[in-house]
Parts: sequence; structure tokens; C-alpha cells
Amino acid sequence: MLLRRVLLFALVLCSAAPSFAQDDDLLAPLTPQSSPKSKSKPAKTRKPPAAKGKKPTKVAEPAEDTDLLAPLVKKTELLVKFSGALRGTRLFVDDKEVGPVSRTPVEVEAGEHTIVVRKMGYRDYSRRLTFKEGEVTELNVALEATAAFVSVKADADDVRVSINGEDKGVAPLDSVMVPAGALEIAARREGFRTETQRIAVRAGKDYTIDFKMRPEALAATDQPRAPNLTPAVPAPSPLQPLPPEVATSKPLTSRWYFWAGVGAVVAGAAVGAVMVANSGPPTPDAVCSGPCDAVINAGRPAPVGVSF
Repeated sequence: MLLRRVLLFALVLCSAAPSFAQDDDLLAPLTPQSSPKSKSKPAKTRKPPAAKGKKPTKVAEPAEDTDLLAPLVKKTELLVKFSGALRGTRLFVDDKEVGPVSRTPVEVEAGEHTIVVRKMGYRDYSRRLTFKEGEVTELNVALEATAAFVSVKADADDVRVSINGEDKGVAPLDSVMVPAGALEIAARREGFRTETQRIAVRAGKDYTIDFKMRPEALAATDQPRAPNLTPAVPAPSPLQPLPPEVATSKPLTSRWYFWAGVGAVVAGAAVGAVMVANSGPPTPDAVCSGPCDAVINAGRPAPVGVSF
């Protein structure tokens, strides 16, 4: 390729530079020489006279190899600018797969083409573009996520994994495409306890689930013997006051202190009645220790059965 460029550059210089040859002797090495044994003499050719004031120029014929001009022709290319991870993306031009999306431009033919970018778990990006000859067309692509990806690992062999009841194979599983939302992931193996995890996933995100499998016998010993446990009542602390006594449903008349109070009241009333019955009506001398200045209710009749 370097040699072709040097030859092309030399041809251009020869076609542009004026000829300084004034004598045919400069072209002598380009003409075939006759053999010394030949008796015929080469015919002489006369050079047409050059116009005054102008020097004759040497015209170079066009090169027959068109590959020499290839580096000077600009290509028509497409540059896809993808926002996100490029892993798993595929590029299509007019329903023909070109290859994975890369950071370098891709050569296309000039004209109108349909460009499609695809990736698992994302909605296809499609656009119709017109490419001009010798220009690079840039396309900014942002894919919309429609699913999530879950990777499942387990610390035992031959563990089968199911997602929402659908069998997905044996762990480990890498980037299993699942719909966005709530998922129930179960890990099963014969002789081991079934492990289940429930998660909520978002579209366009990657999740990793790690299962710790336990043998069935070990899992049975880990279960509590009395699942229904009642909390123990703590002993009252000496620093805290005792709770008040809660009243029971017994009637008040069954209490001893009720009848003791009733007896005391009855006894008091009896003693008072006896004292009133044995004592006469009060006299002014007994009340006032002599004649009183006035007597209230002096004209009120005495009660029946009481004499003054």
C-alpha cells in the first residue's frame, strides 16, 4: 500500500511539473536500443517546435489501477451511541444483522435504511435514516426495559430452581429473564429441605439469590418442640409498688367488716335510746346553771309519753 501511494504521488508530480528536457537524449534510455549486429539505423523523429514563451509539458496518462485512489474516498458510516451496557445488544440494517453494537462506526451504503437495535429484556429500538455519501451519521439509542434478570446460586449440587412455579433448571443459573413484579423462587433437592425466597424485582435490574440448603434431618431437629409458647409472668420487683387489689364478684353482705359495721351502728342506736328514755327533760337550772335569759319553744307541747 505504501508503494502504491509513492507511485501515485510521483505520477501527480510528473503531470504537474513542467518539462525541462530540451533534448531527445533525455528520453534515450526509455527507447529500445538496437543491437550492434543490426545494420539498420533507427529512424529519427522530429519534435514539433514549441510555442514561444511556453515550455512543453509532459502529460501523464491515467493510472489503470483504481485501487490507488481508494484511500482518498470517504466511507459512508453509522455510529451508534448506546446509553447503557453494550453486552447482548445486536444491530440490524434493513432486517439484516450487522453484529453487536460497538463504539466504532459501521460502514453502510448511501441511501435510506431502517436501523434496529435489539437486546433481551428490552423493547426494540427502530428508526428510518437517510445516509449521505462519504458522511458519518450518529444515532443516539436508549432502550426501554421490559424485564429483569435473576441469577440463582446454591451451596449444594443438583439443586433445581423454580420461579413462580415454573422450573428453570439446575443451579447455578445466570441472568434468567423474569417479568417485573413479585417473584417466589424455590430451591429443591431430594434429602434437603425446600428453601423459598420471595422478592420484588424492577425492570432493567439484575438480582442475585443465594440459597443455603439444609439436610432434612438437620432441619427437623432445628424446629422447636413447643411452638405455642406462653410468656412467663415476671416476679414483682421490690422497688415497684404492688398493683391494686382487683375486686371480685362476691357481694358486700358476705364480707365480715360489713356486718361488724352494722352491729356497731345498731349497738350505738340502742345505747342512745336507753339514755334518752331514762333521763328526764332538761331544766333551766341544769342547762344554764341558774335561770336562763330565754327559753326557746317554751310553749311547744311536750311529745307524747314524755312528761316534764
